[in-house]
Amino acid sequence: MSNSSSVNPLPAEALPHGAAQGQVGPEQFTFLADMIPQLVWITDPTGFHTYFNQRWIDYTGYTLADSVGPDMWNNLLHPDDQARARQVWGHSLATGDDYEIEYRFKGRDGQYRWFLGQARPRRDEDGHIIAWFGTCTDIQDQKQAQQAQREREEEFTTLADNMAQLAWMTRPDGYIYWYNRRWYDYTGTTLEEMKGWGWDKVHHPDYINSVVEFVSKAWPAGQPWEMTFPLRGKDGQYRWFLTRAEPIRNEKGELVRWLGTNTDVTAMRELQQQLELAYSDLEAKVTFRNLDLEREVKQLREAAAAGK
Repeated sequence: MSNSSSVNPLPAEALPHGAAQGQVGPEQFTFLADMIPQLVWITDPTGFHTYFNQRWIDYTGYTLADSVGPDMWNNLLHPDDQARARQVWGHSLATGDDYEIEYRFKGRDGQYRWFLGQARPRRDEDGHIIAWFGTCTDIQDQKQAQQAQREREEEFTTLADNMAQLAWMTRPDGYIYWYNRRWYDYTGTTLEEMKGWGWDKVHHPDYINSVVEFVSKAWPAGQPWEMTFPLRGKDGQYRWFLTRAEPIRNEKGELVRWLGTNTDVTAMRELQQQLELAYSDLEAKVTFRNLDLEREVKQLREAAAAGK
C-alpha cells in the first residue's frame, strides 16, 4: 500500500459538462475537489472507482492506484456496514436512483469514523449514465451527539418508568404528548387514547368539570400548580391522586413544556377519614360523658339538699 500524495489522474469523460470548452478544466476541478472538506470520488457507470480526491488519500492512506476498482472502498468499511453498503450501492447502480447511506470508514490510523455517503449520476444527452459523482461527509461528531442524546433519553425513560408516580408531559398549552409506563399500567390505556386532552376519559364524572375549569386557568398562568382528584384504574375502581405540574422553561425563560406527576394518596385520604371519624367519635363520647357527669353531679346535689 502506498501513501503517496501525488495528484490523482482525472478521467476526462468524468469532468463536469463544459470542461471541454474550457469552462472548467482538470486542474480547476482537482483544486476544488481537494479543497472541499468531503472525501470525493467518481466511478464509471458500473460502479468501478476511477478517481479519489486528496482528502481520501489523507484519511485512508490509499492512493488512487490502491483504491480503484469496485471493492476496495467497501473493504475499508466497518464489517457490520459492508453488506448494507453493497446492497444500497447496488440498488443505485441498477436503478439510477441517487445514493445515500451512513456508514463507518476506517482511517489510516485504524479507527473508524461515521460518514454520510452520497452520489448522483451524470447522464449524457440520451439519459444514459456515464459517471457517478460521490462524496463522503464526516458526521462522527453528529453521530456521537445523537448517541449521547439517545443515552440521555434512555436514562430519562428508565427513571420515569420506574418512579412511584404516574408522570406526563405537555406542550405549553397543556396538550399532553407523553406518559410514563406507570400511567398505562394503572389506567390500562394507550397514548392514542390519552394524548391531547384524552385524559378526561379516566376522570370521575363528579369531578371532571372542576378539574377542567382549574387547569384551563392554570395552563395560561404558567405557574406551578397542584390539586387532588380521583382517577379510574383499569379495574374500574377510582383512586385518589395528588397531581402536581411544574413549568419547564428554556434559557430565555420561555415556557417549553409542563412536567406533571400523579401521586396515589388514597391510603392517606382513607387514614385521614378514619382519624376524622375517630376524632368525631371521641368528641361524641366526651360530650356524652360530660352530660353523664353533669347529671351525676346534679343528682348528688339534690340528694345532699334532701338530707338536710
